[in-house]
Amino acid sequence: MKAKYRQSLLIALAISSLLLLSNTRIQAQNNSKSKATPAVQLMLLSEEEPPQPPNIVFVTSTTYDGNLGGLVGADQKCQARADAAGLAKNTYKAWLSTASVNAIDRLGSARGWLRVDGKPFADTKADIVAGKIFHPIRVDELGNYDNAPWGSYVWTGTNHDGSRDEDTCSEWTSSSLSVIGRKGKNDGVTGVYTGYAHTSCNQSNPLYCFGIDNKSVVAVKPAVGRIAFCARDAWISGGGVASADQKCMDEAQQAGLSGTFKALLATEGASAASRFNVSGQPWVRRDGVAIASTSTELFSADFLNSPINQTADGLEYFGGYGVWGGAIDPTTAGTSETTCNNWASSSGANTGVGGRAASTAQQRFFAFESGVNSNACNASWLHLYCLQE
Repeated sequence: MKAKYRQSLLIALAISSLLLLSNTRIQAQNNSKSKATPAVQLMLLSEEEPPQPPNIVFVTSTTYDGNLGGLVGADQKCQARADAAGLAKNTYKAWLSTASVNAIDRLGSARGWLRVDGKPFADTKADIVAGKIFHPIRVDELGNYDNAPWGSYVWTGTNHDGSRDEDTCSEWTSSSLSVIGRKGKNDGVTGVYTGYAHTSCNQSNPLYCFGIDNKSVVAVKPAVGRIAFCARDAWISGGGVASADQKCMDEAQQAGLSGTFKALLATEGASAASRFNVSGQPWVRRDGVAIASTSTELFSADFLNSPINQTADGLEYFGGYGVWGGAIDPTTAGTSETTCNNWASSSGANTGVGGRAASTAQQRFFAFESGVNSNACNASWLHLYCLQE
């Protein structure tokens, strides 16, 4: 009885810690809701350890050129932003790498990170490296969402696996036009958030800041809905939309999923959204993360809650893979030029529009910045989004 009482007490304390953390912060304003509801579960590491609140991760509301004063100066900037915003007491470090240290190693023995709005980012360092990320870091220390149409660049100097990239603005001491730094995109998750592109160090970008003091097991409370996944294997146009649908069905069945799955593709004269029932349940990934709050918002929201970048079997999270879309957005009808002649062509002379997995900005998720990403129809590196009917 004593052991059961102690276990119940510790669980209650863990829940209280989360509530206290949530109630002491300014709640972020969602794009369509007045408050964001935390979708997270906390669990004790063991009965012998007192519960700890999760760590907070945020993107700074302020921007800086590449001369951050080295890692020390960058960490000071993170700490100053966290303290000014009144975030929970913690040691905050910038997600940056140098020649002597990888960003992932700077997190020490910490575990469990939430955004300021209460939505989980990741559970462990191993998950971060593997790309198992629940929601992008596009909420700043004040609880504001970054609503730039395609997300914002963030200084990282870090590759997809948390290791150092060779471009680090001279170890974060240079603001020169001729020196280069690695950057990520804050609307993305797996890989995209940290290793998206390179830029001159005279540019101004924000920082990702991670609390590193606490250990708290963080898991998503699974949402109820229809399954959506990213096809594991690439699909080459040529067999029409029926061929794409069959590809989705094959991978769903191999993963033990029931029901009917179709590709999220526009066709000539019809939008991708028109292929699905928007009055049904919203779509969720295999890990239980809601991709959008409603089925309609999957096709209309400026930003998704999380991208469709997990495979049907739930074992892999894709980074910046190309994904066929067929139009500038899911609600726009395709044309012959954007759909590889209604997906009947596999010729390099024809084109189709595609998006980028691991991105949540609508204009990159489906069509990669307003349809500028046209691909030859013999491309062998683009995948499909597959949605359950």
